[in-house]
Amino acid sequence: MVPTGPGFKPLFRKVRTPSWDGRHPTVYTLNYIFEYNDHIFDILLSPRTIAGYDAANSIESQYLREMEEASLCDDEDEEAIQKMFQESDRAEHKIRIKVLEVSQAIMQNEAPGDETRWDASPGIHATETGSLHTLMYPKVINLQVVTKEGKLMAVKRDDLPVHDFHPPITNPRVVNASLPHYKVTAIQVVANLLSTVYKVTVDGEIMCAKLARDSTHDSICDDINKLYEIQTANFPSVVRVPRLIGLIESHTGVVGFLMAYIPTYRHNLEYALRCAKATLDADGRHRDGTPLPATTISKARREKWSRQIEDTLAALHSKNVVWGDAKTSNILINEVTDDAWVVDFGGGNTSGWVDHELRESVEGDQQALRRIKKELAED
Repeated sequence: MVPTGPGFKPLFRKVRTPSWDGRHPTVYTLNYIFEYNDHIFDILLSPRTIAGYDAANSIESQYLREMEEASLCDDEDEEAIQKMFQESDRAEHKIRIKVLEVSQAIMQNEAPGDETRWDASPGIHATETGSLHTLMYPKVINLQVVTKEGKLMAVKRDDLPVHDFHPPITNPRVVNASLPHYKVTAIQVVANLLSTVYKVTVDGEIMCAKLARDSTHDSICDDINKLYEIQTANFPSVVRVPRLIGLIESHTGVVGFLMAYIPTYRHNLEYALRCAKATLDADGRHRDGTPLPATTISKARREKWSRQIEDTLAALHSKNVVWGDAKTSNILINEVTDDAWVVDFGGGNTSGWVDHELRESVEGDQQALRRIKKELAED
C-alpha cells in the first residue's frame, strides 16, 4: 500500500510489464494494478499518448525510460543482478507513488466506500464474504497517465480492453486430470489468506482455494500436477501434504483448484518462529510497527516438526517428487493436531534456501531441509 492522502489506502496488486520477444518487439509500457473498494484500477503508462495530450517530452515517457534502464543488466554477476533488482524496485516504487497521486481523485470518485476495510496484519486481509466469482471478477476501470501542458494527470480509458487477471489454464495434464470440477459461482469466500489463496466453503464444507493468475500459470500447474501425483500414488500417512479436492471452473475454463484446508493460527512456520524469537528478544514487530504476538515453542514440538518434515520429504523423494520452493513459510502447523504440513509445490526457489543451480531437485530440497532443521533447532 502507498497511501497518498488521509484514508486513501488502495491495495497494490502488481505492476505488469511487457514480455520481451525478439521476434515480436513491443512498446515498453507499465500497468499498475490497484484494488480499491471492490474495484480494480488498471493504470497504464505508455509512450503512445492520447490525442490532445503532450506527446513530446511527456513525464510518463521519462518514467518509462527510467524504469526500462533500471531493469536492464548485461552482467551475469550475481551482485550486479541483485543491484539491478534493487534499482528496478526503487524506480518502480517512485513511479507508483506518482501514479497514485494523480489517480486518487478518479479512484475515489469511481469507487466510493469504506476507506478502512483492509486489515493491516501482514499476509492476511480482513475477512471477506461473498462469492469467489465476485472477488475474481470485480469491476475493472482502465486509466492512463498522461501529460497535459507539462503536468502529469490521469484520465479514464473506456476504449481499452479489460485485462483478464485469471485467464484459464490450458495445460493438458491439468484440464484432463480425473478430478471433479467446481463452479466458481458456487464457492463462498470466508477469508483472503494470501493474494491468490482463500479460505472458502463449498456446500458448507471448509476448503482452501488457490487461483491462477496470468503470471502464475506454470507455477499453479506444477502445484496441481504434483498434488495429483502424490494423491494417486498412495503415499504413507507420514506424507503431510494437502489433499487435492478438485478444479475451479469459471465461464472461461479452469482457473484454480481446491484443496483441504489446514487450520493454522500462526499462518506458517516462519511466522511462528518469528513470534517465538520476538518473545525472547522483546523487539520483534510487524511491518506496521505493532509487536508480534508472544508465543513459546517447546524443544519437543520443534523436534517433532523437524522429524515430520524430514519424513515427508524422504517419502516424496523415494518416488521422485520434488517439493521445490522449500522454506519455513511453506510449512503450515495444524493448530488442531500440532503437525507440520508441507505446502506449495509450484516450483521455483527462494534465495537463501535453495541455490539457483539446485532448484527443482532433490539436492535443493535437502539443502533447504538442513536450513529448516537449523531454524527449528535454534531456541
